[in-house]
Amino acid sequence: MRHILLFLILLLSSCKHQTKGNGDVIASLDGKLLLYEDIASQLPKPGVLNKADSVALLHTIVRNWAKNQLLVKAAEFNLKEDLLDFEELVIQYRNDLLKHAYIERFVSENLDTNVSATEISEYYEKNLSNFELKESIVRAKFTAAPLEAQKVNEAKRWFKSNYYEEKYLDWIEVFATDQSAYTDSSWVPLDEFLADIPLESGNPYSYLKRTPRFTCEDTMMVYFVIVSELRIENSYSPLEYVRESIRKMILNKRRMDLIEKVEENIIANAIEKGDLYIH
Repeated sequence: MRHILLFLILLLSSCKHQTKGNGDVIASLDGKLLLYEDIASQLPKPGVLNKADSVALLHTIVRNWAKNQLLVKAAEFNLKEDLLDFEELVIQYRNDLLKHAYIERFVSENLDTNVSATEISEYYEKNLSNFELKESIVRAKFTAAPLEAQKVNEAKRWFKSNYYEEKYLDWIEVFATDQSAYTDSSWVPLDEFLADIPLESGNPYSYLKRTPRFTCEDTMMVYFVIVSELRIENSYSPLEYVRESIRKMILNKRRMDLIEKVEENIIANAIEKGDLYIH
């Protein structure tokens, strides 16, 4: 070990160690060489570590290299009957990587990613039964203001009356301190929306259905809620709610068609050129 440490110190201070035409040799094992250039990328820039830490790091790198080489050697000796299977697996893995890389490049260069609104709508109509809701959803929004805001009780009345809507809008513009991140044009899960407002109801779906415009409050804030539309669980999803999912489905179908096409073309070309004979 003392000799190894001395060698590592000398190596760090100078790269004039014995070479065999392949660069500075750091270690050797059964004719296999570990060269300085093989580990240069693992070493810090000069001056980052002191000499002792640099020696310790280099020593760890050499030991790891030797350990890996010796483990492979031991495995080759003790698993001779299984080596053929390993080699076949390595070849198969390499081939799978090559095929995957080739197909991915072909798809990226040839896949049409433009999906029209008409295509999405047609797909939705043809596959409507596949779009049953797993949960209730809602199009709604809220705006919140402090309970202590001036004329808050009047604002509650204005909010519920179309006649005084302008007064409410003027008031909320001044006192609003929070609002929903989504708008009433976006569908969201009902539970997600309810988690943002302090509504106390045993049946929130029924309450929102019969009261599309209401207020609720906690200890600090009053929430002005507008519900535009509800869809109950097990009913059909609205198109807007599944539009992005349908777009991805269409693109995936195109992708699979392209892969099938390239595979068929490869077979056809090989037969045409006489490279493949099917007996």
